[in-house]
Amino acid sequence: MSIRIDDRQTTSSRQHVHAASSFKKPHRGVWGWVATVCAAVIILGGIALWFIDEPLRAYAERQLNSHIAGYTFRIGALDFHPIGLSLDLENVTVLQDAHPEPPLAHLAEWHASIHWEALLSGRLVSDHIIDRPVIHFTRPQAAREARDAPAQTKSWQEALFAIYPLQINELSIKDGDVTYLENAASNPIRLTNIHVLAENIRNVRSKPLQYPSRVQVEAVVFGGGRIKIDGHADFLAEPSMGVDADISLQDINLADLLPLTAQRQIHLTQGSLTTTGHVEFAPAAQEVRLASLNLHDVKADFVHAARTTQKEQATAQQVSRAATKAANHPALLLRIDQGKVERSEFGFVNQATNPAYRLFISGMELELENWSNQLSEGTARVRLDGMLMGTGATKITGAFRPEVESPDFDFSVRIVKTQVTSLNQLLRAYRGIDAAGGFFSLFSEVSVKNGTVKGYLKPLFKDVTAYDPQQDQGKGILNQIYEKTINALADILKNTPREEVATKSDLSGTVENPQASTWELVLTLFQNAFFDAVLPGLEGKVRHER
Repeated sequence: MSIRIDDRQTTSSRQHVHAASSFKKPHRGVWGWVATVCAAVIILGGIALWFIDEPLRAYAERQLNSHIAGYTFRIGALDFHPIGLSLDLENVTVLQDAHPEPPLAHLAEWHASIHWEALLSGRLVSDHIIDRPVIHFTRPQAAREARDAPAQTKSWQEALFAIYPLQINELSIKDGDVTYLENAASNPIRLTNIHVLAENIRNVRSKPLQYPSRVQVEAVVFGGGRIKIDGHADFLAEPSMGVDADISLQDINLADLLPLTAQRQIHLTQGSLTTTGHVEFAPAAQEVRLASLNLHDVKADFVHAARTTQKEQATAQQVSRAATKAANHPALLLRIDQGKVERSEFGFVNQATNPAYRLFISGMELELENWSNQLSEGTARVRLDGMLMGTGATKITGAFRPEVESPDFDFSVRIVKTQVTSLNQLLRAYRGIDAAGGFFSLFSEVSVKNGTVKGYLKPLFKDVTAYDPQQDQGKGILNQIYEKTINALADILKNTPREEVATKSDLSGTVENPQASTWELVLTLFQNAFFDAVLPGLEGKVRHER
């Protein structure tokens, strides 16, 4: 059997294969050409964007500098991303023209982009992410910033809108760092690891509510403590934004505040603060409610000097006016549910006398309950235990009612067996005398209501002596003989054994300044009682012993 192949079919098959082969070659050539064109477009587009980025950077820099007076902005680089319509600013430096050194701020990267979720709802707004911002300012810079801030708020908004013409809806700050320097000799005050998240600023994802925007802030304070704010805000409220948030401070080292407190003559050298509470600040209401306030191991002195007298008086007047304004203010609530001060020491140093002296209470344990500026919040109660001058057991209790027209409170004081020698610097400063031994005690009860003061003050002195060989060994021999002789004669002339000597002072009367704050009146009563009753009594006893 033979097989015959048709030459015409073979020829036709070969022609078909050749035709197919001829078609594939042009096909591969077209896609190669398309790929080449795309690559060229990408390269040319990248080159074009590179040339566009620099003009955009210069434009953004000009916008910032022209809109915000008093500051100079420098932008290291700008990257525009046309696909996502986003913008990156890199190495942004801000200088305050009045005080250019150190630079006020440096931002490693600032990313702005469209908020795509809001876009689906028909709202065109932006998200901003700021990475590693570093803010460093001094006292002169802070003073200038505070003076210029109200006028600059609108300018900042206009400048940012000119750079990226979409209103900010979400803002995120990552790993921020803020340093404040009071003067060249002081330690810096620093907050690190600052993280801020503010969402829904333009209220595009919900109906208008009282506080529609979520706000979270966390930071490390002074290297060890922590601050946390968690709540909501209304950034569009008029005439100012509103905030409603929980706040907590944990293990804040108070010694780092010395550069600030020293400006008010308060030398705060140690201590720690922990507190939790809630803050609401809005045009219609302001509330600061602390559930707990704890201070421990505090050591602080109020230092008075002749050169600071006028400044102290001005500060006292400001505090008094602020306290008067806050008392029963219809839109302001200040409250501390529970407050504690533990293992602390507070003192008063007077450098305006010769010699200078220091009065203090050590080992202080203080409990504060239900303190408020509002009458409706009820009565505040205070209990203090400590050691006056480190030797006299001290107990103070008080009930303080929010003021209506004048201070309204009751308190009692009990100080037992303070060594008189611990008061020698004070005695030398005011009476030119000192004591070698003896004890001083004090009992007092005071009530202030409706502008009237009722109460008493009873100081007691026991076994006060004026000579001691160890204390007076540095004195001249004639002075020693004189004091020893006087002590001996005083013992001979006494017909009765030594016993406690007490005098009672009536503190009843009217409040001279009904507008004074409660704490101002308490300090005035203590000051007058001590210098009008205690010191003269000590002086009489010491001089009698001589």
